[in-house]
Amino acid sequence: MAHIVSIILLLLLVTGCSNHTAPEVKKSKSTKIKSASEEIEAFAQSNKKGSVPPITLPSIYQEISVFDEQKITFSANEAKFSKVMYQISEQSGLNLIIDKDVDVNTPITISVKGAPLKDVLDIVMNISGGYYKLTGNILHIKQFEQKNFIIPYVHTTSSFKTELGGDTLSSASGGGSSGGSKGLKGEFKLNFNNPEEINNFYEQLEKNVASLISADGKYTLNKFSGTLNVYDRKKNIDAIEDVINKIKKQSNRQVLIEAKILEVILNDSHALGVNWDVVTNSVFQTGDQLNIGQTLGLGGAVAGTMSYSTKSFSAVIDALDTSGDVNTLSNPSISVLSGQSAMISSGKLVPFWEKEVQITQGTGGSASTSEVTYTRRDVLDGVTMGVTPTIMENGRIMLNVVPITSSIEEVVDYKDENGVSVATAPILNIKEAGTTIYAQDNNLVLIGGLINNTISKQEEKIPLLGDLPYLGAFFTKTVNSDEKRELVILIRLKIVE
Repeated sequence: MAHIVSIILLLLLVTGCSNHTAPEVKKSKSTKIKSASEEIEAFAQSNKKGSVPPITLPSIYQEISVFDEQKITFSANEAKFSKVMYQISEQSGLNLIIDKDVDVNTPITISVKGAPLKDVLDIVMNISGGYYKLTGNILHIKQFEQKNFIIPYVHTTSSFKTELGGDTLSSASGGGSSGGSKGLKGEFKLNFNNPEEINNFYEQLEKNVASLISADGKYTLNKFSGTLNVYDRKKNIDAIEDVINKIKKQSNRQVLIEAKILEVILNDSHALGVNWDVVTNSVFQTGDQLNIGQTLGLGGAVAGTMSYSTKSFSAVIDALDTSGDVNTLSNPSISVLSGQSAMISSGKLVPFWEKEVQITQGTGGSASTSEVTYTRRDVLDGVTMGVTPTIMENGRIMLNVVPITSSIEEVVDYKDENGVSVATAPILNIKEAGTTIYAQDNNLVLIGGLINNTISKQEEKIPLLGDLPYLGAFFTKTVNSDEKRELVILIRLKIVE
């Protein structure tokens, strides 16, 4: 009984303690959670106000140069190059090595006070003609340097030669005593000559390198791989590198040429050609300006430039339409490297044949033999245009353009004494012009005024009767019509890097 009472008292004691302590623990935990939330909120608010600086991590690796804030002070008057370098070495704390091919007796006059070490070294090297390399704390002075250049280039060459005009008084140019006006001669020529050797990239490059290298230098040029290896003084290599960089920059630029070759069948009111004042006014109304300021070569051709836009381009076509029927002959497009030449042709090739008989005399009483061959000659009935664009340093484009039109008026059949045809040859109507014109990027170059007289034959016959055998000729006639056609060439120029 006593044990039972003791157990009951113990249980009551534990229960009582539990009822009194549990609320205390719960209250303490709630207070801690609330306090932590308030601290996080307070940190976030203070960070928004900028009172907490952002976290910055130190650099893992930072390269340190001996040139950083290194300043030296010394003077030398006509001192040897070697002594000047000793002074620089002592003040900068650098170890010094001078190659044996360096001229250590070159006189140097210098006076610096608190000057940056790198600037002083650069000036002294420029005076002496040498250069330096810094490895750790070792300053190595050298006279000669070896450098490789990679110069990729397409192995192509182009050339063109055009001669426009000629002797304009050939009938009187002989000046013989039997007739003609002695001493009278007139000649007007335009020669455009772009020989192949000028466009030979590696040949021109090698000439430039040879002119810049010193007597003690040497070089090798592998044209197949486009690799140039030069060994020479630093200043000579720098000059060669400067030229190569300019050549690479220029040779990698190209001009996109988009041409539109038009033919205007002139109406009666424009028999003398397109009225370019009307075209200029039409373009001006679109906000652009067409500047026609050149008269080309022969035949009254003209050339001009304007900024390219869809509106101005349409205005040119609309203005040409008032002069007659406009037909598009061709829309060629080609990319040309700066300074290179390209040829654009449009039309049809008409073949002509020339008969050649070669007779071999027999020997010892044998009969002679003959061998007949036919040589084909192709004549272009259409337009040929040579273009050479060159991009200038200021971004302008210098365009040399030579348009030539040729049309077959009739064909002559040449016969021998037996009446056998030995050759056929065309009679051509040729119009040619040539000019060098300056234009801006995305300009439209206009060339016009190339007028041809075309005689077309059209057969007219009475229906049914004209188709009768033998008798149809009496009900058929051929009508010759004379048309004047003007060729207009529009060339859009766009620089492509």
